[in-house]
Amino acid sequence: MYELKELNQSGSDATVYKHTQKLIEAGIVKAVALDDDQRRQGYPWKFYGLTLEGREFFDEHNLLAAEETLQRMYETISDKPEKMIKYENAPRPNNV
Repeated sequence: MYELKELNQSGSDATVYKHTQKLIEAGIVKAVALDDDQRRQGYPWKFYGLTLEGREFFDEHNLLAAEETLQRMYETISDKPEKMIKYENAPRPNNV
């Protein structure tokens, strides 16, 4: 959630959360939590990813055609906040 908010300054935390919840309800996105023994203080413990149905929907409608390009662009951001870098390196569940 933090990364989405940072990359989209025009939306509030509540707006990002509300839209994410709608995607979860529609079966497009899933939330996956780390097991208690993997959680570390100060790091995120809940992650979001596309469901199989969500990925199929996006593929079918050619909505991920730029996914690799967008990932490369994200990786070239040179002025990422320290918190974003910390979150990038956080432990993550395998099934996101």
